[in-house]
Amino acid sequence: MTCTRDLSGGLQVFTVFSAAGARIWSTSDCFPGTGTDIRTLAAGQVEQYNIKWSGATSSPGCTAARVQVPAGRYQLRVDIGSLRATPAVFAIG
Repeated sequence: MTCTRDLSGGLQVFTVFSAAGARIWSTSDCFPGTGTDIRTLAAGQVEQYNIKWSGATSSPGCTAARVQVPAGRYQLRVDIGSLRATPAVFAIG
C-alpha cells in the first residue's frame, strides 16, 4: 500500500518547546520552507530530514530578539501538514 504526500519545507514544521510547554523556536518563524516535494511512500517507509537549530529562541515572523536557551530539557514536535509525530524529548548541556 502506498500514499502520495507533499513533504515540502512549508508543510514541515519543527517546533521546540520548553519542559513546561512554552514555545521556544520553530522552523516556520524565520525561514519557512517553500515549494513542493510530492513523494509516493510505501507503508512503513521512513524519511529522514536534518535541520540545524542554533539553540536560540525565535518568534513568528522573526520579529523578537533571539536569545540562547539555557541548559535543560526540551521537547521537539514535528508536523507535516495535518500529520503530527510523537514528540521527542531532548536535553541541552
